[in-house]
Amino acid sequence: MQNTQIDPLNHEQQLAYELVANTNSSFFLTGRAGSGKTTFLHNVQKLVGKQFITLAPTGVAAILAGGDTIHSFFGLPMEICTPGTCGKMNEAKILTLIHADSIIIDEVSMVKCDVMDAIDYTMRKALRNNTPFGGKQMIFVGDMFQLPPVVRQGPEKDLLKDLYHTEDFFFYKSNAIKRMRLVKIEFQKVYRQDDAHFLHILENVRMNKVTPEDIMHLNDRVRVPNEEDGAVITLASINKTAYKINLQRLEEIEAEEFVYEGTVDGTFEEKRFPVELKLRLKVGAQVMFTRNDLQKRWANGTLGKVTKLTKDEISVTLNNGETYVVPCCSWESYSYDYNKEERKMKKELTGTFTQYPLKLAWAITIHKSQGMTFDKLSLDLSRGMFAAGQLYVALSRVRTLEGLYLSKNIIPQYAHTSREVLTYASEYNNEQQIDNEIESGKAVYSALQQNDYDEAAKQYLMLVTKKAENGDFKEAMQQAKRFLDILVCDEHLYGLIEDIPENLLHTSHWAPKFIAALLSLYAQKYKDALILIGEVLERHQCAEALYIKSRALAKLERYTEADDTNCQLANVFEMATPDAKVLFMIAILNEMHIGDPGLDLMRKLVEARPKYDLGILALRTLMQRHGLQLDKLSDNNCELVDLFNSDATEEEFLTELKVCRKKAPKAITYLIRRIKKQVFNEEQPVDE
Repeated sequence: MQNTQIDPLNHEQQLAYELVANTNSSFFLTGRAGSGKTTFLHNVQKLVGKQFITLAPTGVAAILAGGDTIHSFFGLPMEICTPGTCGKMNEAKILTLIHADSIIIDEVSMVKCDVMDAIDYTMRKALRNNTPFGGKQMIFVGDMFQLPPVVRQGPEKDLLKDLYHTEDFFFYKSNAIKRMRLVKIEFQKVYRQDDAHFLHILENVRMNKVTPEDIMHLNDRVRVPNEEDGAVITLASINKTAYKINLQRLEEIEAEEFVYEGTVDGTFEEKRFPVELKLRLKVGAQVMFTRNDLQKRWANGTLGKVTKLTKDEISVTLNNGETYVVPCCSWESYSYDYNKEERKMKKELTGTFTQYPLKLAWAITIHKSQGMTFDKLSLDLSRGMFAAGQLYVALSRVRTLEGLYLSKNIIPQYAHTSREVLTYASEYNNEQQIDNEIESGKAVYSALQQNDYDEAAKQYLMLVTKKAENGDFKEAMQQAKRFLDILVCDEHLYGLIEDIPENLLHTSHWAPKFIAALLSLYAQKYKDALILIGEVLERHQCAEALYIKSRALAKLERYTEADDTNCQLANVFEMATPDAKVLFMIAILNEMHIGDPGLDLMRKLVEARPKYDLGILALRTLMQRHGLQLDKLSDNNCELVDLFNSDATEEEFLTELKVCRKKAPKAITYLIRRIKKQVFNEEQPVDE
């Protein structure tokens, strides 16, 4: 691939780019080793005019991805995240999250399902938006065929099993992901390896299709590296083995030991150090570079041998015979911040770690080798391969079959792939799903960019109708869910639907009946909608069905029954992550027809959707009915607040609101702040 381009001949890359550039749709991006996932992510962030946050589960992965760790950014605890676990985010990070367009979670194969649910809950609460992940585009990146998330045996595993009813704790087992239709794109083309035969073997190992011939070809590589082979790294299955090998080999060298101490400026967590703070070396030690060289003399993972040491100089000879004096490198740790003045996302430097980019490298663990590539490696099989995906990770670290050395024969049982992952992978590159996602994502993207929730809801409703007419009920249900997620006020939708597709009316399944009820509501066939949704609720209780029932009852002027339904509905939603349409509907019904309090509900709606102008207008109208005005600070005058409190017409106020959105955002900020702080005495009578 070119440095900053999306490969025009790579179909999967083009699809992924389309999703990032022209939709707000979340998706999972995967690919075998060397398929260009990291390069694609770097390029797409340069090419697409969005604000990105990049996060990863470990410190080293976060540094490689140029981002922050998941736990640090969201303020999550290190223990198991039980339901309702909410991260402790400060105001600066919440502001950063608010102004981000897309969140990239790299190395997501390492992320447990409980952490994913905690991310979702934290985002929904911080953004006061009950849609998945607070309505942000989530780009999940990783290879599920690599090592699974680490879960300790004992109480930790027992708790996760009890919470998720599974033995597998992958990110997609989270409740948050299950609520989404997450399309999955797998990059097929491999850029890193030119050995087609080895590539074929790797794919068979990855997909649990290894043949006796594959095993035979691999076992032809059982041999011990010699001096002529140059630097060869050993991959071990456990830390103890790797540490023992490195310590033993260093002690065997009869030469003076030098210790190089790194430096830390600012804040840089120890667990995120990319190399040892105290680097112990001897002439003759085998080392691995941990940083790409700007002059391209070596790369992250390149092996060499120490040939000269002084107190302030290290010389390393590579396998190609070239010798270089290695300069110190600095690694930077970042936190994200939002610059209010420039209205742009900023990655703020929090600390710098400076050290030689080297580590002892006779051996490392297979787990720590993820993301690295070597010209030559020796696979230590003394302890066998005990985890699903472990053999694939180890073998895919080396560029060619000729660069592989085995300590003993591989047996077929080592080529173990999780059946769970194989099932998940069977859904990769589903062209119909991806096309549907791009279609729906593009249909609403412009509206979402302009915070036009009404237009986005209209587009989703049109997609529901289109998919239902085509008999694609599964896709129609998906779009119906998104419609109800984005909806706030639905008054502009009544009469939009003309006819109910006949194929919806001749089935006993609840899903087509649900769609028929939804479309009947907006075709103004309220009695039909009530009958159909009643049949759905008999078989499948859900909040979305209760919403349709309440709206149909209200349109039939059966307000008391609608109020009873709203009471059921309110119990379903956790108001810490409010549902906008429910807040709006109950507030209006209470104030206009029931006589119950609704002002504070509408205030919460404005707080949850501060860019929804009709919510602000509705609050103003309800306050005027009570003869109320917004409180003002005596030392701060704001013409927009004055206009809110005046007797200007709705049209005049709405026009000025839209002007301020474009030309005077500080006035909007002040207005919203005043609304958030407004306290209502809900027992105050309405002015007739």
